[in-house]
Amino acid sequence: MPTVKVDPEEIKRIKRELEALEKERNEIRAKLEELEKELQVWIQKRDEKNKEVQQLRQKGREYKAKRDEINQKIKELKKNREEINAKLDLLYQEILEYRTKRDEYNQLRRLKMPPEKIQERIEKLEWELQTNPNITPEREKQIVDQIQVLATELEIIQQADRFHKKLVETRKKVDQLKKARKAISLEIQKLANQSQQFHEQMIQAFNKADEVKKEADEYHQKVIELREKVREVRRQLREIERKIREYDEKHKELIAYRLVARMRAKKDASFERAVEALEKFKRGEKLTLDELLLLQRYNLV
Repeated sequence: MPTVKVDPEEIKRIKRELEALEKERNEIRAKLEELEKELQVWIQKRDEKNKEVQQLRQKGREYKAKRDEINQKIKELKKNREEINAKLDLLYQEILEYRTKRDEYNQLRRLKMPPEKIQERIEKLEWELQTNPNITPEREKQIVDQIQVLATELEIIQQADRFHKKLVETRKKVDQLKKARKAISLEIQKLANQSQQFHEQMIQAFNKADEVKKEADEYHQKVIELREKVREVRRQLREIERKIREYDEKHKELIAYRLVARMRAKKDASFERAVEALEKFKRGEKLTLDELLLLQRYNLV
């Protein structure tokens, strides 16, 4: 190592610069720590908002699923109601036909007698035919004609009654179907109200999610800004640490030069060997145990 003249004031100046840099580094570290804490706060706020957005959207999807499920039931009920309406149309047509037939038969009636009296009259006339051996041909023809008229009247009454019974039976079916249709309509209205509630809750949840998402995006923008500041401060920290290393190496080098000068002034042969070992160490050469002990003795490593 060559002998270099070292100015003590230069060592002091570098020492002061080094201390100033170290103070600045501590301030930058404190600023970095503060920024990183603030960054974590905003990250937590953003993540909480994003979680709230996910929860709200999940609720919105659940409300939508319930609404759609109800709407499907309403669709099926409406289909059932349409089927009932179609059946009612057929039954109304049947009622018209049965009433028309009944009225037509009633218009054919010639006697103002109930069917029981007509049947009773027929039986009396038939009994007379069977039991009167002295009946004249004229009377026999008269009885046969009367029986035929009465039987025709009875058939007309029976046909009118048959269509009337069908009319009554069909009207009962109509009443039952109308009750069923009314029940379906009430159920549809009830479900429609529920569907509307779920629809409004779905809209509310999605709208709220959009609002919270805007907040989350604002927080995320804050996170981006803080991360940029953190990167800048870290860059400043790396730069100041680089300067500290440079000044520290310079300071150590001047101290070493001063120490070498002092030792050489004292004619210290051991120190000279230590300096030679240091040079070997810097060149990457392997040192002996004695050389390592010398370096430690003079604090050169």
